[in-house]
Amino acid sequence: MSTTPESEGQVHNSIGAPVTEEQKYLFDLNGYLVLNQVVPQDVVAACNEALDRYEAMDEANYPPPLRLGNTRTDQNLYISNILEGDPVFRPLIDLPEVINAVETVSGSTFRLNHTYTIYRWGGGYTGLHMHGTPIIDKCQYRCENGQIVSTLTKAVFPMIDCDEEDGCFAVIPGAHKSSFPRPWGPHPDENPALVPVPAKAGDCILFTEALTHGSVVNTSGKPRRTLYYCYSIGWMRDWGGQHLRFSETINDGLSSAQQEIIQLK
Repeated sequence: MSTTPESEGQVHNSIGAPVTEEQKYLFDLNGYLVLNQVVPQDVVAACNEALDRYEAMDEANYPPPLRLGNTRTDQNLYISNILEGDPVFRPLIDLPEVINAVETVSGSTFRLNHTYTIYRWGGGYTGLHMHGTPIIDKCQYRCENGQIVSTLTKAVFPMIDCDEEDGCFAVIPGAHKSSFPRPWGPHPDENPALVPVPAKAGDCILFTEALTHGSVVNTSGKPRRTLYYCYSIGWMRDWGGQHLRFSETINDGLSSAQQEIIQLK
């Protein structure tokens, strides 16, 4: 595990390493961490083949329960429930390094609550959203007596190397614990405290949903392609918004361990 001046605030976890006390401290401090190369490259390649197919497909032909989460534009494509689009997405459910970290920051129990994918092209970006104040009921954060409880924690999996000019994921570090409303608008250029979080295909950015997050603007025109696996407190039902609900056949083809991660506790 190492940090560099260029990636201050990011936490890098080597493959197979358990969550360290330093990582817990920095996750609590900043609201996110970066796990290096936790997705095997053959899984990345297989996922990209499936994502190629959905990028080219008319949304009317998406197999249920895949749906557009937002209207498709020349800059953005959001597909809900991507996990059920192809078996190649299943290995991301229970990557040991990710699950260890999710378990550490979730409190007593957790489950995989929903999944989606976002594509971005030139000019595309995600507006800044979420915060510590005012409180949002579905995504809260607290830490007491050394126990972190993040009610919704997201694993961001870049499928293509994504640098700042490519419109990478971005956060306002510490905003998950802010006692004051964010004083700026949703556009990334309006937020002087915003910190880009570049990452490579195979990495995972893990963050509490209570953290103010979004992306910077894609100025390179290079595609950004990302999978999101979202883990909640164990008793929280499927998110529901953006049509984010598992189908009745979600368990078909999953291992017993993967089924356990998805079911309500």
